[in-house]
Amino acid sequence: MGTPVGRIEKEFVFKSLVDEGASADLHSNKKEARVAFCGVREGEIDLKSVQGDLSGFEVGDEVRVFFFLKNNYHTFVSRILSQQADRVTIVDPHGVYKNLARKYERVKPEREIEVWFTLKGKKVELNFPKTEHFSSVDPPKAALERNPGRIDALVEGFREKLSPHVSQNTIPMFRDRLPRTFEEKVLVRLGRCLWIPSTEEDWPQKDPFPEERIITKADLIKLEEAEGLAPYLITSKLGNILFEKTRSDIFSELCCPLMYFEYLVGYIHLVNTGDKRERISKDVVEQSWQFAKILCWTLMQNGYFKSDSSQERRFEAPILDLSASGILFAHPSQDIGKEILVHSELDLTVRIGRRSFGVGTRIMRKFKDTQATYFGAQFMRIAPEDFRLLYETLYGKPFTEEQGMLWEGGAPPPELIL
Repeated sequence: MGTPVGRIEKEFVFKSLVDEGASADLHSNKKEARVAFCGVREGEIDLKSVQGDLSGFEVGDEVRVFFFLKNNYHTFVSRILSQQADRVTIVDPHGVYKNLARKYERVKPEREIEVWFTLKGKKVELNFPKTEHFSSVDPPKAALERNPGRIDALVEGFREKLSPHVSQNTIPMFRDRLPRTFEEKVLVRLGRCLWIPSTEEDWPQKDPFPEERIITKADLIKLEEAEGLAPYLITSKLGNILFEKTRSDIFSELCCPLMYFEYLVGYIHLVNTGDKRERISKDVVEQSWQFAKILCWTLMQNGYFKSDSSQERRFEAPILDLSASGILFAHPSQDIGKEILVHSELDLTVRIGRRSFGVGTRIMRKFKDTQATYFGAQFMRIAPEDFRLLYETLYGKPFTEEQGMLWEGGAPPPELIL
């Protein structure tokens, strides 16, 4: 990242930037604009457009700002508080860094990128995301539903039963892929139903079922607070999610998890759109919840959860940020934290859409907290065509030789000391 700027120096930096009307580059996922500093006050910084329309940026977006001051390149990460076509207000950042030392800008990748790795000689583990919820897998009561050979008929019967009540009925599974959407990530964390009776109203304020089954608005706020998001940004984010659903013609929605012990293996996804502007009822939630248990038991009886016979243990690598030259990922396993050492080499598999490729990396830094161990890996081996695909996917623009000569934020390469 670079060298942290002290608190007093940081205040001087922003005052100087505003006084000089200094320009900067404003980046978000696949969005860039040239801006100028035009105001600073407690907790907020104003930026106005110099080149490029700011209408593509949205309230709540995480942004990265790069600027040049006093013969040095600087950067910081912030979030947008308010936005107009020619102006944005962002949060005063906690940290500003100079002497930038990364080859390429780190971003939080969008959902089409997945990464995993394998360690040989380990016991095989299920390739499904773990949740904070545990659910036993018990045989269903009805004799007909105990037939383990009727998976297709079972699913088709469920869809026919609900067809008068919902517009769309799908069952996405998590074998060989990571949770991608906001809804999927929430399901992984909590292992309960995400139910929106009406997108024109609000998230559920309470769970109407006797046991914990529904994710409430308070649960969502708690999750976002754990990510460090300010309360007013959480309210805006949750409201924007509902607004975007209404724009997509979604009137009501249900995501019901398929739980195999502590693993989220998939979910039942029900949607009512404009052609059926009806609430997904509590009865439909009940039917989906019970069917999810039946389906998981049937899948288990058919060997869906059996591990393969190889002696490799496959681990997902939750990505914290990623660049065209490195990755920061985390893993909750203490054993993995002990086994992967600084300067050890690790082969990653990266999947973008339907294309997968290998990347040879070296672990350059490692740290931990109470939740996980974090690994910063530098890319050492990647095919040119794979590098270009990764670059274009991350930054939304083709790679050029000119960009290859610069470092993060347009900084020149650091001086080589022999």
